[in-house]
Amino acid sequence: MRPTPACVLILSGGVITPKEKSFATLLKKQVGQWREGAHHWLELKVKANVGEPVLIHEKYRRKIIKADRWAEETKDLTDDLRGELREFLTSNRNFETPELTEVSLASLLAEEGIPYELATYDDLYSGHADFVAKLKRCEVVFASSTFVRDLSELIPLLRRLKRRDNRIVVGGALMGSIHGEWQGHESVDIVAVGYGEMLVPVLADWIRSGFEDIKAPATGRIEEKQYSTFVFSGSPATLSLDFIKKPDWLRSEVDHDTRYEMINYESVRGCPYRCAFCNYPYLFADKKFRTKSAAKIAQDWLEYKAEHPNLEYITCLDSLFTLPKPRLLELCKTLIEQGSPIKWICYARADDLADEEVVAMMVKAGAVQVQIGIETANAQILSNMNKRTDKETNGRALDNCRKYGLTSVVTLIVGFPGETEATVRETLEFLREHPCDFHFVATFSTRVQGVPILSDEMKARFDLISMSTLFTVAPYWDHSTMGCFEATQWSRWLGTKLIEEKISLDAASFYHGVLSYRSEFSPWLLDFQVRAWSDAGFLIRAANTLHRWIDRRLKADFGRFRQKHATTRAALKACD
Repeated sequence: MRPTPACVLILSGGVITPKEKSFATLLKKQVGQWREGAHHWLELKVKANVGEPVLIHEKYRRKIIKADRWAEETKDLTDDLRGELREFLTSNRNFETPELTEVSLASLLAEEGIPYELATYDDLYSGHADFVAKLKRCEVVFASSTFVRDLSELIPLLRRLKRRDNRIVVGGALMGSIHGEWQGHESVDIVAVGYGEMLVPVLADWIRSGFEDIKAPATGRIEEKQYSTFVFSGSPATLSLDFIKKPDWLRSEVDHDTRYEMINYESVRGCPYRCAFCNYPYLFADKKFRTKSAAKIAQDWLEYKAEHPNLEYITCLDSLFTLPKPRLLELCKTLIEQGSPIKWICYARADDLADEEVVAMMVKAGAVQVQIGIETANAQILSNMNKRTDKETNGRALDNCRKYGLTSVVTLIVGFPGETEATVRETLEFLREHPCDFHFVATFSTRVQGVPILSDEMKARFDLISMSTLFTVAPYWDHSTMGCFEATQWSRWLGTKLIEEKISLDAASFYHGVLSYRSEFSPWLLDFQVRAWSDAGFLIRAANTLHRWIDRRLKADFGRFRQKHATTRAALKACD
Protein backbone atom coordinates (compact mmCIF):
# COMPACT_ATOMS: atom_id res chain seq x y z
CA MET A 1 0.00 0.00 0.00
CA ARG A 2 1.20 3.51 -0.81
CA PRO A 3 1.62 5.80 2.22
CA THR A 4 0.16 8.67 0.16
CA PRO A 5 -2.47 7.81 -2.49
CA ALA A 6 -1.80 8.93 -6.03
CA CYS A 7 -3.63 12.03 -7.22
CA VAL A 8 -6.45 11.56 -9.75
CA LEU A 9 -7.10 13.99 -12.59
CA ILE A 10 -10.85 14.05 -13.26
CA LEU A 11 -11.41 14.92 -16.91
CA SER A 12 -14.86 15.73 -18.30
CA GLY A 13 -16.47 17.42 -21.28
CA GLY A 14 -16.74 16.52 -24.94
CA VAL A 15 -15.56 17.30 -28.44
CA ILE A 16 -18.56 19.58 -28.98
CA THR A 17 -20.33 21.14 -26.00
CA PRO A 18 -22.58 24.19 -25.51
CA LYS A 19 -19.83 25.61 -23.28
CA GLU A 20 -17.17 26.11 -25.96
CA LYS A 21 -14.87 28.96 -24.91
CA SER A 22 -12.40 29.03 -27.80
CA PHE A 23 -12.91 28.51 -31.52
CA ALA A 24 -9.27 27.44 -31.83
CA THR A 25 -9.76 24.72 -29.22
CA LEU A 26 -12.99 23.58 -30.89
CA LEU A 27 -11.15 23.38 -34.22
CA LYS A 28 -8.33 21.30 -32.72
CA LYS A 29 -10.85 18.83 -31.30
CA GLN A 30 -12.67 18.61 -34.63
CA VAL A 31 -9.47 18.01 -36.58
CA GLY A 32 -8.46 15.21 -34.20
CA GLN A 33 -11.85 13.57 -34.54
CA TRP A 34 -11.86 13.98 -38.34
CA ARG A 35 -8.48 12.29 -38.72
CA GLU A 36 -9.52 9.32 -36.62
CA GLY A 37 -12.92 8.72 -38.18
CA ALA A 38 -14.25 7.88 -41.61
CA HIS A 39 -17.21 8.78 -43.89
CA HIS A 40 -17.66 12.21 -42.33
CA TRP A 41 -20.10 13.78 -44.73
CA LEU A 42 -23.28 12.82 -42.88
CA GLU A 43 -21.81 14.07 -39.63
CA LEU A 44 -20.73 17.33 -41.27
CA LYS A 45 -24.20 17.84 -42.74
CA VAL A 46 -25.85 17.27 -39.35
CA LYS A 47 -23.47 19.78 -37.74
CA ALA A 48 -24.20 22.29 -40.51
CA ASN A 49 -27.95 21.89 -39.96
CA VAL A 50 -27.56 22.54 -36.23
CA GLY A 51 -24.98 25.29 -36.56
CA GLU A 52 -26.67 27.37 -39.26
CA PRO A 53 -29.46 28.90 -37.11
CA VAL A 54 -27.09 29.24 -34.14
CA LEU A 55 -24.68 31.40 -36.16
CA ILE A 56 -27.46 33.45 -37.77
CA HIS A 57 -29.16 34.17 -34.46
CA GLU A 58 -25.87 34.91 -32.68
CA LYS A 59 -24.81 37.41 -35.37
CA TYR A 60 -28.10 39.28 -35.06
CA ARG A 61 -28.06 39.15 -31.26
CA ARG A 62 -24.61 40.76 -31.16
CA LYS A 63 -25.82 43.41 -33.61
CA ILE A 64 -28.96 44.51 -31.77
CA ILE A 65 -27.73 44.20 -28.19
CA LYS A 66 -25.82 47.46 -28.63
CA ALA A 67 -27.53 50.27 -26.75
CA ASP A 68 -28.86 52.26 -29.73
CA ARG A 69 -30.23 49.22 -31.57
CA TRP A 70 -31.58 47.61 -28.41
CA ALA A 71 -33.74 50.59 -27.52
CA GLU A 72 -35.21 50.64 -31.01
CA GLU A 73 -35.78 46.87 -31.21
CA THR A 74 -37.57 46.75 -27.83
CA LYS A 75 -39.41 50.06 -27.85
CA ASP A 76 -42.82 48.36 -27.58
CA LEU A 77 -41.87 46.44 -24.40
CA THR A 78 -42.19 47.57 -20.80
CA ASP A 79 -39.00 48.48 -18.96
CA ASP A 80 -39.21 45.38 -16.77
CA LEU A 81 -39.75 43.02 -19.70
CA ARG A 82 -36.99 44.74 -21.68
CA GLY A 83 -34.53 44.15 -18.84
CA GLU A 84 -35.51 40.53 -18.36
CA LEU A 85 -35.29 39.86 -22.08
CA ARG A 86 -31.81 41.36 -22.20
CA GLU A 87 -30.82 39.03 -19.35
CA PHE A 88 -32.19 36.09 -21.34
CA LEU A 89 -30.17 37.05 -24.44
CA THR A 90 -26.90 37.71 -22.60
CA SER A 91 -26.96 35.27 -19.68
CA ASN A 92 -24.50 32.40 -19.43
CA ARG A 93 -25.71 31.17 -16.04
CA ASN A 94 -26.27 27.58 -17.05
CA PHE A 95 -22.72 27.41 -18.46
CA GLU A 96 -21.18 27.96 -15.02
CA THR A 97 -22.39 24.61 -13.66
CA PRO A 98 -19.91 21.73 -14.05
CA GLU A 99 -20.98 18.30 -15.22
CA LEU A 100 -22.69 16.06 -12.68
CA THR A 101 -20.11 13.37 -13.51
CA GLU A 102 -17.29 15.62 -12.35
CA VAL A 103 -19.00 16.51 -9.07
CA SER A 104 -20.01 12.91 -8.37
CA LEU A 105 -16.49 11.56 -9.00
CA ALA A 106 -14.93 14.30 -6.87
CA SER A 107 -17.36 13.56 -4.03
CA LEU A 108 -16.72 9.80 -4.19
CA LEU A 109 -12.92 10.21 -4.32
CA ALA A 110 -12.97 12.64 -1.40
CA GLU A 111 -14.94 10.10 0.62
CA GLU A 112 -12.23 7.54 -0.15
CA GLY A 113 -9.47 9.96 0.85
CA ILE A 114 -8.04 10.10 -2.68
CA PRO A 115 -6.71 13.55 -3.74
CA TYR A 116 -7.93 14.84 -7.09
CA GLU A 117 -7.72 17.74 -9.53
CA LEU A 118 -10.20 18.87 -12.17
CA ALA A 119 -9.92 19.61 -15.89
CA THR A 120 -11.92 19.43 -19.11
CA TYR A 121 -11.16 18.22 -22.63
CA ASP A 122 -11.00 21.90 -23.62
CA ASP A 123 -8.10 22.26 -21.17
CA LEU A 124 -6.45 19.19 -22.69
CA TYR A 125 -6.54 20.69 -26.18
CA SER A 126 -5.62 24.20 -25.07
CA GLY A 127 -2.18 23.08 -23.91
CA HIS A 128 -2.16 25.66 -21.11
CA ALA A 129 0.73 25.38 -18.67
CA ASP A 130 -1.58 24.82 -15.70
CA PHE A 131 -3.15 21.78 -17.39
CA VAL A 132 0.25 20.38 -18.36
CA ALA A 133 1.30 20.73 -14.72
CA LYS A 134 -1.84 18.92 -13.54
CA LEU A 135 -1.21 16.07 -15.96
CA LYS A 136 2.34 15.72 -14.63
CA ARG A 137 1.22 15.81 -10.99
CA CYS A 138 -1.55 13.23 -11.34
CA GLU A 139 -0.53 9.59 -11.73
CA VAL A 140 -3.96 8.46 -12.83
CA VAL A 141 -6.65 10.03 -15.04
CA PHE A 142 -10.38 9.36 -14.69
CA ALA A 143 -11.65 10.26 -18.18
CA SER A 144 -15.42 10.63 -18.51
CA SER A 145 -17.06 9.60 -21.80
CA THR A 146 -20.46 11.00 -20.86
CA PHE A 147 -20.34 13.59 -23.67
CA VAL A 148 -18.00 11.68 -25.98
CA ARG A 149 -20.01 10.11 -28.77
CA ASP A 150 -17.78 7.50 -30.39
CA LEU A 151 -14.21 6.24 -30.73
CA SER A 152 -13.28 8.81 -33.36
CA GLU A 153 -13.74 11.38 -30.61
CA LEU A 154 -12.31 9.33 -27.75
CA ILE A 155 -9.07 7.99 -29.28
CA PRO A 156 -7.52 11.43 -30.00
CA LEU A 157 -8.25 12.42 -26.40
CA LEU A 158 -6.54 9.30 -25.07
CA ARG A 159 -3.46 9.90 -27.20
CA ARG A 160 -3.07 13.38 -25.77
CA LEU A 161 -3.60 12.14 -22.23
CA LYS A 162 -1.25 9.19 -22.20
CA ARG A 163 2.18 9.63 -20.62
CA ARG A 164 4.81 6.99 -20.08
CA ASP A 165 4.15 6.79 -16.34
CA ASN A 166 0.42 7.51 -15.88
CA ARG A 167 -2.65 5.28 -15.76
CA ILE A 168 -5.93 5.98 -17.51
CA VAL A 169 -9.41 4.88 -16.45
CA VAL A 170 -12.29 5.52 -18.87
CA GLY A 171 -15.91 5.35 -17.75
CA GLY A 172 -19.25 6.95 -18.57
CA ALA A 173 -22.10 6.58 -21.03
CA LEU A 174 -20.07 5.68 -24.11
CA MET A 175 -18.48 2.76 -22.27
CA GLY A 176 -21.95 1.54 -21.36
CA SER A 177 -22.81 1.53 -25.06
CA ILE A 178 -19.74 -0.05 -26.68
CA HIS A 179 -18.21 -2.38 -24.08
CA GLY A 180 -19.58 -5.43 -25.90
CA GLU A 181 -17.79 -4.60 -29.18
CA TRP A 182 -14.72 -2.71 -27.94
CA GLN A 183 -11.47 -4.41 -26.92
CA GLY A 184 -10.13 -1.35 -25.11
CA HIS A 185 -7.09 0.69 -26.14
CA GLU A 186 -3.36 0.50 -25.55
CA SER A 187 -3.53 3.81 -23.64
CA VAL A 188 -6.32 2.64 -21.32
CA ASP A 189 -5.63 0.59 -18.22
CA ILE A 190 -9.21 0.16 -17.00
CA VAL A 191 -12.60 0.57 -18.62
CA ALA A 192 -15.24 1.14 -15.92
CA VAL A 193 -18.78 0.09 -16.84
CA GLY A 194 -21.82 0.70 -14.65
CA TYR A 195 -22.53 2.50 -11.40
CA GLY A 196 -19.78 4.92 -10.38
CA GLU A 197 -20.92 4.69 -6.77
CA MET A 198 -19.99 0.99 -6.82
CA LEU A 199 -16.85 1.31 -8.97
CA VAL A 200 -14.99 4.20 -7.32
CA PRO A 201 -14.31 2.30 -4.05
CA VAL A 202 -12.62 -0.58 -5.91
CA LEU A 203 -10.70 1.86 -8.09
CA ALA A 204 -9.58 3.66 -4.92
CA ASP A 205 -8.29 0.33 -3.55
CA TRP A 206 -6.45 -0.22 -6.83
CA ILE A 207 -4.82 3.21 -6.53
CA ARG A 208 -3.84 2.57 -2.91
CA SER A 209 -2.28 -0.76 -3.91
CA GLY A 210 0.07 1.07 -6.24
CA PHE A 211 -1.98 -0.05 -9.24
CA GLU A 212 -1.14 -3.69 -8.51
CA ASP A 213 -4.48 -5.16 -7.50
CA ILE A 214 -7.86 -4.54 -9.12
CA LYS A 215 -10.91 -6.39 -7.87
CA ALA A 216 -14.49 -6.36 -9.03
CA PRO A 217 -17.26 -5.04 -6.79
CA ALA A 218 -19.13 -7.79 -4.91
CA THR A 219 -21.93 -7.59 -7.48
CA GLY A 220 -19.69 -7.15 -10.52
CA ARG A 221 -17.07 -8.86 -12.63
CA ILE A 222 -13.79 -8.32 -14.47
CA GLU A 223 -13.07 -9.09 -18.12
CA GLU A 224 -9.53 -9.04 -19.49
CA LYS A 225 -9.76 -7.95 -23.12
CA GLN A 226 -7.10 -7.44 -25.77
CA TYR A 227 -5.88 -4.05 -24.58
CA SER A 228 -7.64 -3.11 -21.33
CA THR A 229 -9.19 -4.51 -18.17
CA PHE A 230 -12.96 -4.05 -18.10
CA VAL A 231 -14.48 -3.70 -14.61
CA PHE A 232 -18.26 -4.03 -14.35
CA SER A 233 -20.15 -2.78 -11.30
CA GLY A 234 -23.09 -5.13 -11.58
CA SER A 235 -26.49 -4.00 -10.30
CA PRO A 236 -27.72 -2.92 -6.87
CA ALA A 237 -29.57 -5.47 -4.78
CA THR A 238 -32.62 -3.20 -4.52
CA LEU A 239 -34.73 -1.18 -6.93
CA SER A 240 -34.36 1.80 -4.60
CA LEU A 241 -31.49 4.24 -5.21
CA ASP A 242 -31.89 5.93 -1.84
CA PHE A 243 -28.52 4.45 -0.84
CA ILE A 244 -26.78 6.86 -3.22
CA LYS A 245 -25.51 9.89 -1.36
CA LYS A 246 -26.12 13.24 -2.96
CA PRO A 247 -23.01 14.66 -4.69
CA ASP A 248 -21.22 17.36 -2.70
CA TRP A 249 -21.86 20.54 -4.67
CA LEU A 250 -20.49 22.58 -1.76
CA ARG A 251 -17.11 20.94 -2.35
CA SER A 252 -17.49 21.71 -6.04
CA GLU A 253 -18.16 25.37 -5.30
CA VAL A 254 -14.88 25.47 -3.37
CA ASP A 255 -13.06 23.64 -6.19
CA HIS A 256 -14.31 26.15 -8.76
CA ASP A 257 -14.33 29.21 -6.50
CA THR A 258 -17.88 30.09 -7.53
CA ARG A 259 -21.43 29.82 -6.28
CA TYR A 260 -23.92 28.07 -8.50
CA GLU A 261 -27.38 29.27 -9.44
CA MET A 262 -28.11 25.87 -10.98
CA ILE A 263 -26.99 22.35 -10.13
CA ASN A 264 -27.69 18.99 -11.77
CA TYR A 265 -29.39 16.05 -10.11
CA GLU A 266 -30.12 12.41 -10.91
CA SER A 267 -32.78 10.21 -9.31
CA VAL A 268 -33.30 7.44 -11.86
CA ARG A 269 -31.23 4.76 -13.54
CA GLY A 270 -32.64 2.95 -16.53
CA CYS A 271 -36.05 3.38 -18.12
CA PRO A 272 -39.21 1.22 -18.10
CA TYR A 273 -39.84 2.03 -21.76
CA ARG A 274 -38.03 0.53 -24.75
CA CYS A 275 -38.15 3.18 -27.47
CA ALA A 276 -36.52 1.63 -30.51
CA PHE A 277 -33.94 4.39 -31.01
CA CYS A 278 -32.81 4.76 -27.37
CA ASN A 279 -30.06 2.94 -25.50
CA TYR A 280 -30.52 4.65 -22.13
CA PRO A 281 -32.20 1.63 -20.49
CA TYR A 282 -29.07 -0.44 -21.14
CA LEU A 283 -26.25 1.96 -20.17
CA PHE A 284 -25.61 0.31 -16.81
CA ALA A 285 -25.91 -3.25 -18.17
CA ASP A 286 -29.07 -3.27 -16.06
CA LYS A 287 -32.53 -3.58 -17.60
CA LYS A 288 -34.43 -2.77 -14.41
CA PHE A 289 -35.85 0.67 -13.64
CA ARG A 290 -34.43 2.00 -10.36
CA THR A 291 -35.44 5.21 -8.62
CA LYS A 292 -34.89 7.37 -5.58
CA SER A 293 -37.96 7.91 -3.46
CA ALA A 294 -39.86 11.20 -3.34
CA ALA A 295 -38.79 11.60 0.30
CA LYS A 296 -35.11 11.22 -0.62
CA ILE A 297 -35.39 13.68 -3.52
CA ALA A 298 -37.16 16.26 -1.38
CA GLN A 299 -34.59 15.84 1.41
CA ASP A 300 -31.69 16.30 -1.00
CA TRP A 301 -33.22 19.35 -2.67
CA LEU A 302 -34.11 21.07 0.59
CA GLU A 303 -30.60 20.43 1.90
CA TYR A 304 -29.07 21.81 -1.29
CA LYS A 305 -31.25 24.92 -1.02
CA ALA A 306 -30.16 25.45 2.60
CA GLU A 307 -26.48 24.90 1.74
CA HIS A 308 -26.31 27.10 -1.36
CA PRO A 309 -27.51 30.69 -0.87
CA ASN A 310 -27.43 31.43 -4.62
CA LEU A 311 -29.22 28.27 -5.75
CA GLU A 312 -32.34 28.85 -7.87
CA TYR A 313 -32.60 25.84 -10.19
CA ILE A 314 -32.14 22.09 -10.13
CA THR A 315 -31.92 20.33 -13.49
CA CYS A 316 -32.98 16.68 -13.31
CA LEU A 317 -30.92 14.67 -15.79
CA ASP A 318 -33.05 11.54 -15.49
CA SER A 319 -34.32 9.93 -18.65
CA LEU A 320 -37.82 10.28 -17.21
CA PHE A 321 -38.39 12.23 -14.02
CA THR A 322 -42.19 12.04 -14.16
CA LEU A 323 -42.20 8.29 -13.51
CA PRO A 324 -43.47 6.67 -11.39
CA LYS A 325 -46.46 9.02 -11.25
CA PRO A 326 -47.18 8.47 -7.51
CA ARG A 327 -43.56 9.47 -6.77
CA LEU A 328 -43.93 12.66 -8.81
CA LEU A 329 -47.17 13.63 -7.06
CA GLU A 330 -45.72 12.90 -3.61
CA LEU A 331 -42.65 15.02 -4.38
CA CYS A 332 -44.80 17.89 -5.66
CA LYS A 333 -46.97 17.74 -2.55
CA THR A 334 -43.91 17.89 -0.28
CA LEU A 335 -42.36 20.80 -2.19
CA ILE A 336 -45.63 22.73 -2.14
CA GLU A 337 -45.89 22.19 1.62
CA GLN A 338 -42.36 23.60 1.94
CA GLY A 339 -43.30 26.70 -0.04
CA SER A 340 -41.92 25.48 -3.39
CA PRO A 341 -38.41 26.73 -2.53
CA ILE A 342 -36.65 25.62 -5.74
CA LYS A 343 -37.28 25.89 -9.48
CA TRP A 344 -36.71 22.67 -11.38
CA ILE A 345 -36.33 21.30 -14.88
CA CYS A 346 -36.87 17.71 -15.99
CA TYR A 347 -37.38 15.26 -18.83
CA ALA A 348 -40.96 14.04 -19.11
CA ARG A 349 -43.17 11.77 -21.16
CA ALA A 350 -46.05 13.39 -22.99
CA ASP A 351 -48.60 10.96 -21.58
CA ASP A 352 -47.75 12.13 -18.03
CA LEU A 353 -48.17 15.77 -19.06
CA ALA A 354 -51.45 15.03 -20.87
CA ASP A 355 -52.99 14.98 -17.39
CA GLU A 356 -53.84 18.64 -16.73
CA GLU A 357 -53.87 18.21 -12.94
CA VAL A 358 -50.34 16.81 -13.02
CA VAL A 359 -49.02 19.79 -14.99
CA ALA A 360 -50.78 22.24 -12.68
CA MET A 361 -49.31 20.54 -9.62
CA MET A 362 -45.81 20.44 -11.11
CA VAL A 363 -45.90 24.16 -11.82
CA LYS A 364 -47.18 24.89 -8.33
CA ALA A 365 -44.30 22.80 -6.95
CA GLY A 366 -41.70 24.85 -8.84
CA ALA A 367 -41.33 23.12 -12.22
CA VAL A 368 -40.41 25.68 -14.90
CA GLN A 369 -39.34 23.60 -17.89
CA VAL A 370 -39.86 20.11 -19.32
CA GLN A 371 -38.07 18.39 -22.18
CA ILE A 372 -40.38 16.09 -24.12
CA GLY A 373 -39.57 13.53 -26.79
CA ILE A 374 -42.41 14.17 -29.26
CA GLU A 375 -40.26 12.81 -32.15
CA THR A 376 -43.02 12.77 -34.80
CA ALA A 377 -46.73 13.28 -35.32
CA ASN A 378 -47.22 10.21 -37.49
CA ALA A 379 -49.04 7.33 -35.82
CA GLN A 380 -47.23 4.59 -37.76
CA ILE A 381 -43.77 5.99 -36.98
CA LEU A 382 -44.68 6.35 -33.30
CA SER A 383 -45.66 2.68 -33.41
CA ASN A 384 -42.43 1.76 -35.22
CA MET A 385 -40.53 3.60 -32.47
CA ASN A 386 -42.47 1.74 -29.75
CA LYS A 387 -43.11 5.16 -28.14
CA ARG A 388 -46.36 3.95 -26.56
CA THR A 389 -48.04 7.30 -27.04
CA ASP A 390 -50.05 8.97 -29.81
CA LYS A 391 -50.48 12.31 -31.54
CA GLU A 392 -53.56 13.28 -29.53
CA THR A 393 -51.77 12.66 -26.23
CA ASN A 394 -48.73 14.62 -27.39
CA GLY A 395 -51.00 17.49 -28.39
CA ARG A 396 -52.73 17.61 -25.00
CA ALA A 397 -49.34 17.60 -23.27
CA LEU A 398 -48.11 20.62 -25.25
CA ASP A 399 -51.42 22.44 -24.78
CA ASN A 400 -51.30 21.84 -21.02
CA CYS A 401 -47.72 23.14 -20.81
CA ARG A 402 -48.72 26.32 -22.64
CA LYS A 403 -51.84 26.78 -20.52
CA TYR A 404 -49.93 26.60 -17.22
CA GLY A 405 -46.77 28.38 -18.35
CA LEU A 406 -44.53 25.30 -18.20
CA THR A 407 -41.81 25.84 -20.80
CA SER A 408 -41.73 22.98 -23.31
CA VAL A 409 -38.54 21.90 -25.08
CA VAL A 410 -39.38 19.31 -27.73
CA THR A 411 -37.14 16.86 -29.59
CA LEU A 412 -38.08 15.79 -33.11
CA ILE A 413 -36.50 12.93 -35.08
CA VAL A 414 -36.50 13.06 -38.88
CA GLY A 415 -35.82 9.91 -40.88
CA PHE A 416 -36.90 7.04 -38.62
CA PRO A 417 -38.23 4.02 -40.54
CA GLY A 418 -41.60 4.95 -41.96
CA GLU A 419 -40.58 8.58 -42.60
CA THR A 420 -41.56 10.18 -45.91
CA GLU A 421 -42.07 13.71 -47.14
CA ALA A 422 -45.73 13.40 -46.12
CA THR A 423 -44.91 12.38 -42.53
CA VAL A 424 -42.47 15.27 -42.08
CA ARG A 425 -45.17 17.66 -43.28
CA GLU A 426 -47.60 15.99 -40.88
CA THR A 427 -45.24 16.77 -37.98
CA LEU A 428 -45.06 20.41 -39.07
CA GLU A 429 -48.85 20.64 -39.25
CA PHE A 430 -49.10 19.10 -35.76
CA LEU A 431 -46.76 21.75 -34.34
CA ARG A 432 -48.74 24.50 -36.03
CA GLU A 433 -51.76 23.28 -34.06
CA HIS A 434 -49.86 22.53 -30.82
CA PRO A 435 -46.79 24.81 -30.73
CA CYS A 436 -43.98 24.15 -28.29
CA ASP A 437 -41.67 26.83 -26.87
CA PHE A 438 -38.36 25.36 -28.11
CA HIS A 439 -37.47 22.65 -30.61
CA PHE A 440 -34.51 20.38 -31.34
CA VAL A 441 -34.63 18.78 -34.80
CA ALA A 442 -32.43 15.67 -34.96
CA THR A 443 -31.66 13.46 -37.94
CA PHE A 444 -32.27 9.77 -37.18
CA SER A 445 -28.99 8.11 -36.19
CA THR A 446 -27.77 4.53 -36.01
CA ARG A 447 -24.64 5.51 -34.08
CA VAL A 448 -25.48 3.76 -30.82
CA GLN A 449 -24.94 0.02 -30.79
CA GLY A 450 -27.43 -2.21 -29.01
CA VAL A 451 -30.58 -0.15 -29.53
CA PRO A 452 -33.71 -2.11 -30.49
CA ILE A 453 -33.92 -0.63 -34.00
CA LEU A 454 -30.56 -2.25 -34.83
CA SER A 455 -31.70 -5.73 -33.87
CA ASP A 456 -31.72 -8.24 -36.73
CA GLU A 457 -35.49 -8.55 -36.45
CA MET A 458 -36.19 -4.82 -36.78
CA LYS A 459 -33.57 -4.27 -39.47
CA ALA A 460 -35.25 -6.98 -41.53
CA ARG A 461 -38.71 -5.54 -40.83
CA PHE A 462 -37.77 -2.08 -42.15
CA ASP A 463 -35.16 -3.20 -44.69
CA LEU A 464 -32.71 -1.09 -42.64
CA ILE A 465 -29.02 -1.15 -43.44
CA SER A 466 -26.43 0.76 -41.46
CA MET A 467 -22.71 1.24 -41.48
CA SER A 468 -21.29 -0.88 -38.65
CA THR A 469 -18.41 1.00 -37.03
CA LEU A 470 -17.48 2.58 -33.71
CA PHE A 471 -15.42 5.26 -35.49
CA THR A 472 -18.02 7.63 -36.85
CA VAL A 473 -20.44 9.92 -35.07
CA ALA A 474 -22.98 9.53 -37.86
CA PRO A 475 -22.94 6.18 -39.73
CA TYR A 476 -24.70 6.07 -43.08
CA TRP A 477 -28.07 4.31 -43.11
CA ASP A 478 -30.87 3.50 -45.50
CA HIS A 479 -34.30 1.90 -45.15
CA SER A 480 -37.41 1.21 -47.15
CA THR A 481 -38.88 4.75 -46.93
CA MET A 482 -35.90 7.12 -46.62
CA GLY A 483 -32.11 7.31 -46.64
CA CYS A 484 -29.83 9.42 -44.46
CA PHE A 485 -29.13 11.91 -47.27
CA GLU A 486 -32.82 12.67 -47.74
CA ALA A 487 -33.32 12.86 -43.97
CA THR A 488 -30.75 15.63 -43.61
CA GLN A 489 -32.55 17.67 -46.28
CA TRP A 490 -35.88 17.29 -44.49
CA SER A 491 -34.32 18.02 -41.10
CA ARG A 492 -33.07 21.35 -42.39
CA TRP A 493 -36.42 22.04 -44.05
CA LEU A 494 -38.40 21.34 -40.88
CA GLY A 495 -36.14 23.43 -38.65
CA THR A 496 -36.31 26.34 -41.09
CA LYS A 497 -40.12 26.16 -41.38
CA LEU A 498 -40.54 26.21 -37.59
CA ILE A 499 -38.56 29.45 -37.58
CA GLU A 500 -40.10 31.04 -40.67
CA GLU A 501 -43.67 30.38 -39.52
CA LYS A 502 -42.94 31.62 -35.98
CA ILE A 503 -43.99 28.30 -34.47
CA SER A 504 -41.18 27.76 -31.95
CA LEU A 505 -37.65 28.78 -31.00
CA ASP A 506 -34.50 26.95 -32.06
CA ALA A 507 -33.30 25.45 -28.78
CA ALA A 508 -29.62 25.29 -29.72
CA SER A 509 -29.61 29.03 -30.49
CA PHE A 510 -31.04 30.02 -27.12
CA TYR A 511 -29.51 27.36 -24.90
CA HIS A 512 -27.30 29.90 -23.15
CA GLY A 513 -30.25 31.73 -21.59
CA VAL A 514 -32.92 29.07 -21.33
CA LEU A 515 -33.07 29.32 -17.52
CA SER A 516 -34.17 32.94 -17.83
CA TYR A 517 -36.91 32.26 -20.39
CA ARG A 518 -40.44 33.49 -19.75
CA SER A 519 -43.49 32.88 -21.93
CA GLU A 520 -43.93 36.65 -22.24
CA PHE A 521 -40.74 36.70 -24.35
CA SER A 522 -42.19 34.40 -26.99
CA PRO A 523 -43.78 36.90 -29.45
CA TRP A 524 -40.69 39.10 -29.51
CA LEU A 525 -38.28 36.15 -29.82
CA LEU A 526 -40.27 34.52 -32.62
CA ASP A 527 -40.06 37.83 -34.49
CA PHE A 528 -36.35 38.04 -33.59
CA GLN A 529 -35.68 34.74 -35.38
CA VAL A 530 -37.40 35.92 -38.56
CA ARG A 531 -35.59 39.29 -38.46
CA ALA A 532 -32.28 37.51 -37.91
CA TRP A 533 -32.71 35.43 -41.06
CA SER A 534 -33.83 38.47 -43.07
CA ASP A 535 -30.75 40.35 -41.87
CA ALA A 536 -28.28 37.50 -42.37
CA GLY A 537 -27.58 38.20 -46.04
CA PHE A 538 -24.00 37.09 -46.70
CA LEU A 539 -24.13 34.52 -43.87
CA ILE A 540 -27.09 32.73 -45.45
CA ARG A 541 -25.43 32.77 -48.86
CA ALA A 542 -22.29 31.31 -47.31
CA ALA A 543 -24.37 28.67 -45.49
CA ASN A 544 -26.14 27.71 -48.72
CA THR A 545 -22.80 27.37 -50.48
CA LEU A 546 -21.49 25.19 -47.66
CA HIS A 547 -24.63 23.01 -47.73
CA ARG A 548 -24.33 22.52 -51.50
CA TRP A 549 -20.65 21.55 -51.12
CA ILE A 550 -21.44 19.04 -48.36
CA ASP A 551 -24.53 17.72 -50.16
CA ARG A 552 -22.58 16.84 -53.31
CA ARG A 553 -20.06 14.81 -51.34
CA LEU A 554 -22.61 13.24 -49.01
CA LYS A 555 -24.89 12.26 -51.89
CA ALA A 556 -22.02 10.62 -53.79
CA ASP A 557 -20.60 8.81 -50.75
CA PHE A 558 -24.05 7.71 -49.60
CA GLY A 559 -24.81 6.54 -53.16
CA ARG A 560 -21.79 4.25 -53.06
CA PHE A 561 -22.90 2.94 -49.66
CA ARG A 562 -26.43 2.32 -50.94
CA GLN A 563 -25.18 0.61 -54.13
CA LYS A 564 -22.84 -1.66 -52.19
CA HIS A 565 -25.66 -2.86 -49.99
CA ALA A 566 -28.07 -3.16 -52.91
CA THR A 567 -25.60 -5.58 -54.51
CA THR A 568 -25.37 -7.52 -51.23
CA ARG A 569 -29.16 -7.67 -50.94
CA ALA A 570 -29.48 -8.95 -54.50
CA ALA A 571 -26.89 -11.66 -53.87
CA LEU A 572 -28.68 -12.79 -50.70
CA LYS A 573 -32.03 -12.95 -52.50
CA ALA A 574 -30.42 -14.99 -55.27
CA CYS A 575 -29.13 -17.46 -52.69
CA ASP A 576 -32.61 -17.75 -51.18
